[in-house]
Amino acid sequence: MTDRAAIRVVIVDDHPIVREGLRTLLGDEQGLEIVGEAGDADEGERLATTLKPDIILMDVALPGRSGIEAAAAIREKGLPSRVILLTSTLGDDLRLQEAIDAEVMGYLLKDVSRGELVWSIESAHRGAPVFHPAVQKQLLRRATGERLPHEKLTPRELDILKSIAKGKSNKVIAYDFNLTEGTVKGYVSVVLSKLGVTDRTQAALYAVKHQLAE
Repeated sequence: MTDRAAIRVVIVDDHPIVREGLRTLLGDEQGLEIVGEAGDADEGERLATTLKPDIILMDVALPGRSGIEAAAAIREKGLPSRVILLTSTLGDDLRLQEAIDAEVMGYLLKDVSRGELVWSIESAHRGAPVFHPAVQKQLLRRATGERLPHEKLTPRELDILKSIAKGKSNKVIAYDFNLTEGTVKGYVSVVLSKLGVTDRTQAALYAVKHQLAE
């Protein structure tokens, strides 16, 4: 990369310590140049417009609009910047689909090593998408039509699962949804069966694991 122009990078994260860490991590890397930083999606989009960096390292969870929403706005404006999303947790399929729809070039965990991050930036700059292995598995599962257990739940059954995750009893759930306790008991049995679990505790843990609990 010594004979090429440096890859211009903008960092977008609402935590100053994270921005500082990324700046320190990448600042001395030959072939990369940190040209700007932002603490929210609006400022990140503004820098994408004014600086037109090659790569934007964008946190997913930002105050106000999310990093995914900002990435979508950057794409809609036809700006040349390629966005790599950074996140602490991969999230559910819905968030992944939103990221794919936004045409991001990467989706990585924040615990990525320096070498992996540099490689990812260089790859994205060349037009090669870079995704965390767990995201790749999700993409493969979606491509083959494989469904997670909770994706087989009806909207009402999903509501029941969320209520279970909140620790609500059948009596409270029945009151919330204007159902009889007997009907709720039936729903709970169906939910447990579809999830492949044996009790409410396991169902609640499943909901938390897949970020279905509100």
